[in-house]
Amino acid sequence: MSYRILTLDGGGPWALLEAMVLADLYGSDTPGHDILAEFDLAAGTSAGAIVLGGLIKNLTPAQILDMFVDDTRRGTLFVKVDGLDRLVADLDLGPQYSTQGKLAGLTAMLDDPSLAPPTPATVDGQVRPLALSACPMARLPLPLARRGTLPVKVFIPAFDYAQRRAMTFRSYAGLATAVTEPQASTAPLAEVINASSTAPVAFFDEPARCDGRLYWDGGVTGCNNPVMLAVMEALAQPGGDTDLKILSLGSGTTRHAPVTSTSQPPDDLAEPVGMRGTLGDLSLLAQTTLDDPPDTASLDAHILAQRLAGRDPAAPGGLVRLNVSVQPVLDSGVWKAPPGLADGRFVQVAALPADAVAPAQIALIQQLGRDWMAGDVPNQPLITRLPQLDCVLGDGTYAEAKARWVALTQG
Repeated sequence: MSYRILTLDGGGPWALLEAMVLADLYGSDTPGHDILAEFDLAAGTSAGAIVLGGLIKNLTPAQILDMFVDDTRRGTLFVKVDGLDRLVADLDLGPQYSTQGKLAGLTAMLDDPSLAPPTPATVDGQVRPLALSACPMARLPLPLARRGTLPVKVFIPAFDYAQRRAMTFRSYAGLATAVTEPQASTAPLAEVINASSTAPVAFFDEPARCDGRLYWDGGVTGCNNPVMLAVMEALAQPGGDTDLKILSLGSGTTRHAPVTSTSQPPDDLAEPVGMRGTLGDLSLLAQTTLDDPPDTASLDAHILAQRLAGRDPAAPGGLVRLNVSVQPVLDSGVWKAPPGLADGRFVQVAALPADAVAPAQIALIQQLGRDWMAGDVPNQPLITRLPQLDCVLGDGTYAEAKARWVALTQG
């Protein structure tokens, strides 16, 4: 029997796209534990950790989506700084959101009995409701994995502030990172998710404290897409499997038409010419946590999984990447916006920030998700050819990727 993995990228409120995919694949009203039970291992980074926390809470995809699209619920996760800090933030000169405010929102979500009933636990010989927010990773109430003998394994990466290394918080014993505690983590779930989802500098006002240590966002580790780390975790387990089926969900990527000596795309579709010099370079480097290495991680994981299974890396395999690609397309030598991004919508969506929390911005992301699923916006391939931006390896449309995942899991 194959070993099945679910990975969830970071991406702030854009992670609502992951909830939309889970709803489409497994049903909008399917309890989170039923979805987790389809896998042997699940991982989430940053906002992907928030989605994973919703599944651990046993929320449905519809309820997880609501955390991002409902103005009130979203406001409990992206809590604006106040006082003088708010004035500085409004000038785009400092962090926008409160780390402590997010922790309070995560705690409220995980412990809200109106979303899902608390899970009974035996404490001092008595059965009592379990405060999920304070539950150690090692004692999470997780469903049995698809193999049916042990609970599904989950992990969440974060960036250790003092050690300057990736830290992986696991619900199980593991060895697959250079800085690790081999045993299952004793850190509480709410603090772990908060640690993984606290993007530095321009976003949150201070590192997150988790189990007595300070952390920045898991994306800083280079694992905003945790798929390669998940493959390593699977292989590091005793008797690690080599027949891997991997569902890798992204929160959107943006690419403009390349400008070359032979390609001069329209200005509204062409790659922007950024500010050169130190400030411009720092801005570009800061954004690599969302672009590369995360994009390369999917291809690396595919190649490794194919070789382990004795299959050709140049052929589609057991990894399915579902991630909307906001990009123009080349049609008979002419750059155009795809149907879902026509009439100026490409410029609108491409300009959205990583922390697109305004109601109108959330509506744009939701519509982007619907257009992607309808085939009107491309899916991200594993390999994209330049300068054409077309698919060399992987699935160029949502429908192709979905069909391949369904076939893999039914076979």
